[in-house]
Amino acid sequence: MGDGEDGATAWAGGGEGRQSNVTFGYARVKGLRDHPIEDYHVARMQSFDESEIGLFAVYDGHAGTEVASYLEQELFDKILAHPNFRSDPKKTIREIYYSVDKRILDKAETEKDFRAGSTATTAFLMENNRRLVVANVGDSRAVLCRGGKAIEVSVDHEPQKPEEREMVESKGGEVALSPMGGVYRVDKRLNMSRAFGDASIKEHLSVEPDIWDNKVTQDDEFFIVASDGLWKVMNNEQAVEHAMAQASAEAAAKVLAAAALRRGSRDDISVLVVCFKDLGAIQAP
Repeated sequence: MGDGEDGATAWAGGGEGRQSNVTFGYARVKGLRDHPIEDYHVARMQSFDESEIGLFAVYDGHAGTEVASYLEQELFDKILAHPNFRSDPKKTIREIYYSVDKRILDKAETEKDFRAGSTATTAFLMENNRRLVVANVGDSRAVLCRGGKAIEVSVDHEPQKPEEREMVESKGGEVALSPMGGVYRVDKRLNMSRAFGDASIKEHLSVEPDIWDNKVTQDDEFFIVASDGLWKVMNNEQAVEHAMAQASAEAAAKVLAAAALRRGSRDDISVLVVCFKDLGAIQAP
């Protein structure tokens, strides 16, 4: 997997798929923290309503694995099963984000493992790969490469941002800089303002997703979805440059994960790279 892996035992796995004109690859790496890997992901193309849909997601759990694992198993299926998904995907995604979160909170009342939380960044490749819809809560990020340039198509829900701080404080929560590490947290606990789960402070958080919905253009080359184990140590432009230098989606995902380790990331790292074009044919702007 290249120079700078920090040891093969850190790698939880990777792979690649191809369907239609889309190729996709992924890499998942256990971080150096003393707990089981909390990142989960989905990467697949499947039949849907007499056509094909691409489903790609990263779920970065915190305080446990159960919520992220549940999202991996349930979230896409519930969205696709909704009768209004095809006619109004954005409204459907919002409704299901809320209903799945309620289910998680209900489970938390009797199952302590569901008191954990998770980000969710979900990408839907629709209409014969001509439309991309990205929805997210938390700080797992999606970045599109268009004409060789990086375009952030998700929103990092950081509590220090004015609109996020206002939302948290309007619910009675507190946003403050933690004395250790210099990270802003909600109620001195969570370093994001939107997430699934987190039952103990849910009244001060939101699960309202930000949604980006656009046509795929002839200039769109690939997109990356990754947990903050990548984005804490690499900016959007650097990630796109690393991916463009590779020969395949799988190679790009693995190189990005390896680069994050090399730059000192201690967190779990999940990286998905989804290509509309062969990476080797893309020219830098």
